[in-house]
Amino acid sequence: MALQIEQVTVTSRMRSIPERNGRVVLDFIVTLPKQLLGRSRSVVITPILHKPDESVPLEDLVIRGGRFSLLQECDYWQYETYVERFRPDTVGREAAFNRFVKFPYPEDARLDSLIEGRSTVTYYYSQEVKTDETSKKMLVTLQGQVLAVADSAYSLPPSDTLSYVVSSMLSFVDTMPRCRIKVIDKFVTVEDRNYIQFFVGDTRVVDTLGDNRRPLDKITSLMQRIVEQQEFYVDTITLTAASSPEGSYAANNILACGRAQALKRYLGRRYGRSIDTMLTVRWVAEDWTELTNRIRTDREIVNREAILELIAAEKNSDRREQSIRLRFPKEYVYIRSVIYPQLRAVNFRYSLRRKGMVKDTIHTTELDTAYTRGVELLRKRKYAKALYVLNDYNDRNTVVAHLSLGHDERAMELLATMPKDAVTEYLRAIACSRLGRKEEGRRHFLEACRLDGRMEYRGNLDPEIAELLKQ
Repeated sequence: MALQIEQVTVTSRMRSIPERNGRVVLDFIVTLPKQLLGRSRSVVITPILHKPDESVPLEDLVIRGGRFSLLQECDYWQYETYVERFRPDTVGREAAFNRFVKFPYPEDARLDSLIEGRSTVTYYYSQEVKTDETSKKMLVTLQGQVLAVADSAYSLPPSDTLSYVVSSMLSFVDTMPRCRIKVIDKFVTVEDRNYIQFFVGDTRVVDTLGDNRRPLDKITSLMQRIVEQQEFYVDTITLTAASSPEGSYAANNILACGRAQALKRYLGRRYGRSIDTMLTVRWVAEDWTELTNRIRTDREIVNREAILELIAAEKNSDRREQSIRLRFPKEYVYIRSVIYPQLRAVNFRYSLRRKGMVKDTIHTTELDTAYTRGVELLRKRKYAKALYVLNDYNDRNTVVAHLSLGHDERAMELLATMPKDAVTEYLRAIACSRLGRKEEGRRHFLEACRLDGRMEYRGNLDPEIAELLKQ
């Protein structure tokens, strides 16, 4: 594939380029006659990558004639000598640069890495480019400009289009939809735990106390949604209020009961009397079960094993709480300030029954939308996000995601568990080539070709296969 920018010839080394680790290398060869470049000119060529919604300039290629290069070096030498001698400030340095440097070195450009023939100058250009969902085919045009020492400049006409077809692992993506079994239960339970503050020794529900407005709004909002939905009957709503163990058990029992009844009355006033028939009120004077679970999992409590043994051994709750306070005073201060407030909770349990359902359980099949989303991310070349979704499926698409990210060892582990077919054999060949296991990779490639003759053509697109076939 060759094209002319007047006397400049650009040749693409390949029409198909492999994508690896989410990137491709765009390359081509630029050849121009020495007569065009001369000794006093500089040729600047800018490759432009064209995407559906934007055009992205790549790094400039700058080819300089001998006198042009010498002039640039001389200008920079004068500038650096001036700065070293007079040490100007920032403004002075900028003024000196503009005064001495007539042709600044271009930023992010490739300079003079070329091969000179008798009558031509040749440059091999390559740049790594990140791929995205639009990168199935990549189009590049070139813009050129010739600058001369004598201040003359002219633009080279825009080139024709260099077209690159991107070869990736995506051709091995399995697009078959995946289904999953969904279990539908007749009876469903919804649980909701909330923390409401009360005045010390008081049972009144005060919505302006502390942050009470937020949990009370949450309780009534959830209750309204559940009661008014049409999919389930609401059999019962169980309200359970609990207290923490400080104080006597008898006092805490009265307190927990009073607070549960007060909250029921509050909900009746706010939601309506119809809620009374659904609400069942219960209370826990001292929630030692929850306290035990929280102590067991809290690493801040140094003597938690000894405290747990004490709780299990002492059956009287008042003596139990007093023993913790006396034997472990440091831990007791922490438990009372951090854990006790979490025990003063109000739990709601909604017992629901699905309408129109006779059996207790029904198994049905539905589309696995998470898997579909993962495959879509994979096809859009969002490999890391795709792997996050597909990782637990451990199928061919998981392998493609791993190979696209360079996780070759993990890909080989998964491929070893899969049934043998042309695609899995080919993917094994790719992974083996990357891992340096050439003989094994060659066997897998030949087996893939035996199972499916099209794999031989596919092998021409992947440099890993070319590496395997080298003698």
